[in-house]
Amino acid sequence: MTFFSFFGRYLAWHYTGGLLACLRLWGDFLWFIYNFFSVPIIVRTLFAPWRRLGESYRGGFDPGRMFETFIVNILMRLFGFVVRIFFLFAALLALLATFILGFFLSLIFFLAPFLILGSFIIGFYLLFLS
Repeated sequence: MTFFSFFGRYLAWHYTGGLLACLRLWGDFLWFIYNFFSVPIIVRTLFAPWRRLGESYRGGFDPGRMFETFIVNILMRLFGFVVRIFFLFAALLALLATFILGFFLSLIFFLAPFLILGSFIIGFYLLFLS
């Protein structure tokens, strides 16, 4: 009789506290990936020069030097944009993979008691009745 009491308490935990813990863990993984790739910082600095690389204009009127400084600064911003887009794409892929994997693992966790019970029933059937 204590087995059935234990099994009932296990099911009560599994579908309340256990399921909530599983969903919270899934959310923690998504939060970690989001912050690991620093998505808000990357979006905020999308058009900033890469690693603050650039030229500073040294005053005076020299159109060639002004154009050279302008081109170098545009190229550094373009390079920074491309690198940050690459990291945003990697973050999106990691978030998508974590979301899909978390969904399937949560579904398996939700169905685990039924899958285990079904496995025992099928095992006994194949062992003794076939």
